[in-house]
Amino acid sequence: MRSLVTALCLAATALPAGAYDLDRDLRRRARQLVDDVAAEPTTPATAVERMAVLLEWANAASLEGAFVPKNLTLAGAYVPHPAPGTEVRPRFVREIDPYIRQLAWLDNDPEAFGEISSVTPSVVEASTFQTIEVTWRVGSLGVAEGGAILASRHMAGGYSRLQRADAEADSFLTIVSSNPAVRFENDEAPVVGPYGGFRAAQRFPAYRLVGAALDEGDTVTLTYGDRSGGSRGFGIGPFTNTAIALPLFVDPGDGSFYELPLPTYEVIGGAPARVHGFAPSIVATGETFAVSLRTEDHNYNRATGDIPAYQLRVNGRPHSQVAGGEAIREIELRFDSPGVYRLDLLSPDGTVAGNANPVWVRDDPQRRIYWGETHGHCGFAEGQGTPRGYFDFARDDAKLDFVTLSEHDIWLTDGKWRTLNQVAKEYHRDGELVVFPGYEWSTPRARGGHHNVFFRGPGFDRVPVQEAWNLTMLYRGLRAKHAIEDVLIIPHAHQAGDWRLSDLEMETLIEIMSGHGTFEWFGQAFLDNGHRVGFVGASDDHIGHPGYSPGHAANPARRSNIFQFGGLAGAWAPAHSADSIFDALKARSAYATTGSQRIILDASLNGQPMGTEVARSETRTIEGRAIGTGPIRRVDLIRNGDVLSSWELERSSSPEVAVSFHSDSWVPFRDNPRGHITWRGSVTVENGRLADARLVGTPNWTSDELSVDGDTVTFDVATRGARRAISLELADSSPSTRLRVELAEGRETGTAPTQLRTPDAYPARTLNMRIPSTDEVVTETLSTGIYEDSVSVERPGLPDDVTFAFTDSGDPDDWYYVRVEQLDGHLAWSSPWWVGGERPR
Repeated sequence: MRSLVTALCLAATALPAGAYDLDRDLRRRARQLVDDVAAEPTTPATAVERMAVLLEWANAASLEGAFVPKNLTLAGAYVPHPAPGTEVRPRFVREIDPYIRQLAWLDNDPEAFGEISSVTPSVVEASTFQTIEVTWRVGSLGVAEGGAILASRHMAGGYSRLQRADAEADSFLTIVSSNPAVRFENDEAPVVGPYGGFRAAQRFPAYRLVGAALDEGDTVTLTYGDRSGGSRGFGIGPFTNTAIALPLFVDPGDGSFYELPLPTYEVIGGAPARVHGFAPSIVATGETFAVSLRTEDHNYNRATGDIPAYQLRVNGRPHSQVAGGEAIREIELRFDSPGVYRLDLLSPDGTVAGNANPVWVRDDPQRRIYWGETHGHCGFAEGQGTPRGYFDFARDDAKLDFVTLSEHDIWLTDGKWRTLNQVAKEYHRDGELVVFPGYEWSTPRARGGHHNVFFRGPGFDRVPVQEAWNLTMLYRGLRAKHAIEDVLIIPHAHQAGDWRLSDLEMETLIEIMSGHGTFEWFGQAFLDNGHRVGFVGASDDHIGHPGYSPGHAANPARRSNIFQFGGLAGAWAPAHSADSIFDALKARSAYATTGSQRIILDASLNGQPMGTEVARSETRTIEGRAIGTGPIRRVDLIRNGDVLSSWELERSSSPEVAVSFHSDSWVPFRDNPRGHITWRGSVTVENGRLADARLVGTPNWTSDELSVDGDTVTFDVATRGARRAISLELADSSPSTRLRVELAEGRETGTAPTQLRTPDAYPARTLNMRIPSTDEVVTETLSTGIYEDSVSVERPGLPDDVTFAFTDSGDPDDWYYVRVEQLDGHLAWSSPWWVGGERPR
């Protein structure tokens, strides 16, 4: 084995020609950087200069296919730009020298850190317990006695936390080596970032070598979920992905931990539990179109095993039989009469059921709704999986019309950006799946907040946060490099984009909903500041499920920050092509929906479509149609931020009662939004009898809970700016029937770091609520500090298709939009209209 001393000396002397190409000047500066670090460790005084060379070196190496440690580019964003009046954070100063040594070792020998020789088994089923063995073959660097191997966890892994204390408990971790002279002693060490504690370092199991060193070719095998002592095994997460990461690090003997090649395994879905159909929202009369049927397991994954046949019903009437066999199947339909068609599916034994989104058949539609995902991640940043796995899911599982993979630039190298563009070009097909290359410009709230940046097609240069560390610099950099018609910027609310700034030609849309929560107020903040922007929804998916992303528990011990079903952008465009859809998004010809619901919303103001600037007029007529995926609770017209009017909806009698919970997410000043509120407690029917209860909408089964015991329903759900509902089926009720709602105390969670406010605590409460008549809603308002949350009770007999019309008169510069809310909590928002007044800046 080449000794560690020899290896360190190599890293401290002139770099050889190297395993990958660097231009002569960069290689000279990299060589000098290695010598400088060997002579004197990096300090805050030298960090900025050294980081600049290191980042350039890492990007050049990545273009040659070289390995670059995950957090190196993150340090490259923060080292040059510490908070005003402060020095570079010590964490980043400490990281620079190990990064330099690792690049030097790999430049000398790409196999210096060895390879993952096997992951067994390589494919496992979601939500099961498994034993996974990961074997690492030691590279030329070796591991000296006293060195260590560390097993951390991915922040979005979904799997259970590793432990070494109890051989009978879940996820028991053990280690062995092919070298019989090597013994391991338990230790632990901190890791920060996607492969550790995401916002602050957490400590993870490490194993110190005792008795001998590891030489090149030796192997180390870690057993995740060792069952030899009685453990059930390693708890696999609830979601599918082609590449779930099990991060490993090695201390070769110098006291620093270096990231190893990443072991991954594939997770597939379980037994069929439901079926979901994806259909185009608008088709022409007499047009043949395809509907994709996706059989799913309990957690919305593509199912495996015995996939049943289905009976297809159209508008409640039997239509045809669909053969079983494949989890994803396509059928062709055609309707020769205009109208709305609803598709339901049921297996022969009645155990697997579902439906598709509504289909609106129109004579000669000039524009159609195309559904897209504008915000998602894979393993190139802090998510799971590969770009190809991400786009496969978008095309095959979510049946999206357009998509982008917007990886955080703080974890992107030039090599990864090139790969993203190559894969985007590979998957793009007009008429099938339109792919827009993009990235998420990621800087703290005080410097502008997160913004997703999209390009019309592949081949555009990004302006990363390492170059543009505040929002003004981003706008300036993109304008300098590209034509404004080829760039689209969409601010993100969870790490709140700065609503005081906006580029009127590139930043034409605002993300007002994601898996993090519902943030309608965020769009209003931009509008209040005079910015003419439209609305879209997205998921901010981190598990490789763009466009059909259930809330997921990244840590099984607690509810994830991304806890609700992700949203979508609906673009009204004349054709399913990149140019047509990109132009529609730029023109604000788009709207936002929550969930995977694909609510149809068509509306105009004085005959002009959503997102337009309308000529000055005293009379404003807003009319349209909302075709829901469930009963529609309200249709509201918002003018200048306030509800101007609500369309009257008639309710029919129903044996059910809906109890719903709503919490605000807004902030009254420039900060990240309020976190989610956990509604944990029970509803007891008094002076009546409860037959059954269910969660309404699309539950997150990794964290939502509901159980029935006699006349009491126990529940645990969360909200952040939207509504969650429980439907109670009453077997017996009278005018004296009451609902006793008992709510546990709690504290808001899941927010991004806040600067000006602290998370609120809320007390336990008991509410006694009456059963309303058909035409009313009974609401209890709960005050928590500056916030007013609410619990409502209502009868659910509501229409799912509403044609509405509002008439108003007002002042120049009025802006309007329409909001549709379903009983299940899902929403749709039109992009706004602006009437007369001052032209945009």
